[in-house]
This record gives sequence, structure tokens and C-alpha cells, in this order.
Amino acid sequence: MKAASRVLLVMSVAVALVSFSWANYSAVLPAIIADLDLSGTEAGVIYSAYFLGYVMAILPAGYIADRYSTRVLVGLTATGSGLFGVAFALLTVGVVTGSLFRLLAGACFAGVYVPGIRLLSDWFDAGRRGRAIGLYVGALGLGSGLAYPLSTWLASASDWRVAIAVTSGVALPAGIAVLWLAADPPGTLDQEIVFDLSGFTDRKFLYLTTTYAGHNWELFGVQNWIVVFLVATPAVAGTGNPAITAGLLAGLLTALGVVGNPLGGWLSDRLGRVATSAIALGASGCITLALGIGNWTAITVLGTVIVVYGVALAADSAPLSTAITEVADDDNIGMALAGQSLVGFLPGIVSPVVFGVALDRAGFTAAFAILFGGVVIGLGALWLLRREFEMR
Repeated sequence: MKAASRVLLVMSVAVALVSFSWANYSAVLPAIIADLDLSGTEAGVIYSAYFLGYVMAILPAGYIADRYSTRVLVGLTATGSGLFGVAFALLTVGVVTGSLFRLLAGACFAGVYVPGIRLLSDWFDAGRRGRAIGLYVGALGLGSGLAYPLSTWLASASDWRVAIAVTSGVALPAGIAVLWLAADPPGTLDQEIVFDLSGFTDRKFLYLTTTYAGHNWELFGVQNWIVVFLVATPAVAGTGNPAITAGLLAGLLTALGVVGNPLGGWLSDRLGRVATSAIALGASGCITLALGIGNWTAITVLGTVIVVYGVALAADSAPLSTAITEVADDDNIGMALAGQSLVGFLPGIVSPVVFGVALDRAGFTAAFAILFGGVVIGLGALWLLRREFEMR
């Protein structure tokens, strides 16, 4: 196996396993709410703590990825993600302790996801980069998607603490695998590079980052609350085991990132990054609105919508990240990706909390309508980005 292909395989498997700790909380959220007596707002705070930790650590992670061994960074932080995920399962007693462990696990994930994209951008040229990053990000979706049914099954067989401990613990061997089997490209270690802050003010970078922010506003709100929403629909409530059914559907939605991300990356290599992102974001936004408005009584119809939704939600992520690697200076791709994540993930911290508040006060229709606002902003930024490219 060629070195680049081996690195892509190892990194994809690793990010898939680490992503279990991203999704397992949402998968067993109804059980956690009942056990810890949480309000919707408190449940959203614990979820968002993961991404607060992520954005706090992402710039240092990008700095390290540009200058030192990305492989070592990913391996160590993947291990840390597993340790703090297990600590959340064993030691959480309320919103404060739960938020602390989720924050630390999210900080570790910052050393895995974006540095992994940075590593792949060094191994693959522009003609193959969209597909490679699409497969990598798709593996993230596959792992977090599998975490839903696995976590709900483990919680049903035991309890939510066992479910989270097991699904978080798989990050430990993932970190070891990266340290042992992955590799840094030749000539990329210990570089003396000074980051040019003007890259953060480039219009193309700003428009791409704004689109990514709108994407995450929608995506993270959906991922955190989808199980709670599905359990409340007549279609799922009428099944033999609503919790298991909801977990399977939510897992399917998230796991379809393994289709949506490579598809988006492949299409963006051919149709362009902007056009592909706009198609995906517009499609997911329409379904987001429909979920809040519809009266979902048929499980077959709801399942079909979930399949399409899962592909659409993921299909703009790889094109947006790949576009960042192309507009940034080659020596500072890690920091550019970190800047995109820093700004882009901030809405992902807020939207689950806002969704919870809207749900408590006005129900699912209002909550999903609020998520659609991110889609509108993202599409507006893409329109401005297209004009920017046309003017150059």
C-alpha cells in the first residue's frame, strides 16, 4: 500500500473511532436528562461544552500542526479524548461536572480533526485532495453515526454510563494506531514558519468561514436534538421500542456522512467547491424546515427523509474545508483550517442551547426554524464568494 493511502486509511479509522465521543452523548440524551434531572437548556449546555473546548484549543492545535509532527499531535490527543470521555461516563453527577469533562474531551478532539485534514493536504495534491478529505470527513460521519445505535443498544442493555464509557474508550487504541502506523510527509517537521495574520482578513477566507458557520449552526443543532425529536414523532412513538428506533434513525442520519462527504468532495473536484456547497446546504435547509412543520406519522416516509437529510447535511463539509486549503498559503494551511473551525464552530456551541430554549418555550417548529437561519446566512456568503471569484 502506498504511503499516502496508508495514512488516509489510518487517519480515517482513527477519526471515526474518536468521533464516537462526539455523538454518544446525544444518542443517550433522553436517559441522561431523566437520570440527572436536566432541563432542555442544561442538556444543551453540556453538549455545547464539547465544542467550547474544541474552539479553545483549535488555534494552538493548528499552530502545532503547521510546525511539528501532526502524527504525534493526533495520536496523543485522540488518547486524551478517550480518557476524558470515560471520565464523563464514570464521574458526571450534574451539569457542572458533565460540562467540564465534555469540554476537555472537545479540546482533545481539536488536536485530531483539523490536524488530520492538514496532514492529508500534505499527502494529496489538489486534483485528489477533495476526494481524500471527503473520505476522511466521511469517516467522521460514519463513526459518529455508528455511535448512535451502539450507544442506545448499550444503554438499553445496561445504562447510559456504560454506553458512554465503552464508546468513548475506543479512542484509546485509535490514538495508538496513529502513533504507530501513520506518518508525516517528508520534510514537514520542525519548520520555522511565521503565520501571516492577513490571511484571516482575506475575503474568500471570510466567506468560506461564514458559510461553514452557517453549516455548523444547522448541523450541531440537529445532531444534538435529533433523537429527542424522533422519539416525539408519531411514526417513531408507534414502534415497539421508540428509543432504539430513534437511535437507529439518528445513527443512520449521521453515518450517511460516509456517503455525503466523499460525494461532496468528488463533486467539488468537478463542479467546483462553491456550487457543490450551495446545492448541499440548500437541500439540507429545506429538510430542516420540513421536519419542524410536518406531522410525521409514517415511518417509511420519515426514514426516507432521514436518508436524504443525512447525505445533504454532510455534503458541503468536505468542499468547504478543501477550499480553505486552496485559498490559504501552503505553509499555513493548519492555521487557516484552525481559524475556519474557530469561527465556524462557535455557532455550533450556541445553536443546541438556543434550540433547547426554543423547544422549551415554543416547540419543535420554532426550534427547527431557528436552525434554518444558519442556512440562509451560509447561502448568502456563498453568493458573495462566487462574486469574489468572478471578479478575480
